[in-house]
Amino acid sequence: MSTFSHLPLQKAIYQTLTNDATLMALVVGVFDRPPQGTAFPYITLGESAGSDWSTKTTTGMEQNVTLHVWSREGGRAEAASIMERIHTLLHQAPLSVTGQTLVSIRFSASNILLENDGWTYQGVMTFQAFLQAV
Repeated sequence: MSTFSHLPLQKAIYQTLTNDATLMALVVGVFDRPPQGTAFPYITLGESAGSDWSTKTTTGMEQNVTLHVWSREGGRAEAASIMERIHTLLHQAPLSVTGQTLVSIRFSASNILLENDGWTYQGVMTFQAFLQAV
């Protein structure tokens, strides 16, 4: 769908996360791609997949957006705490998406994995968003 881009939703999510003082007190930052040597914990904007859900009267797109939480403290507890805050901020949030109307955004899945290095935990969260063309 040429009327839709993944970038406006990514920007709205980024702004929501970085404008929250509580979340920013838990992490060093939110990144599309973190600079080499970034301290832990931090969040990265991950994969984004879209599909058409248009009808005869509405042009729409479903986007599934993945966020990654990276932690090296407190076992899974630190990652889980950060993920709880992200859920609070994004699940059913009234995000302002430039050039599109957000119909809804909902949390859909999560997982916390221990990376192969034995120190780093990766929390993975997926949100499902429905957008309409303005």
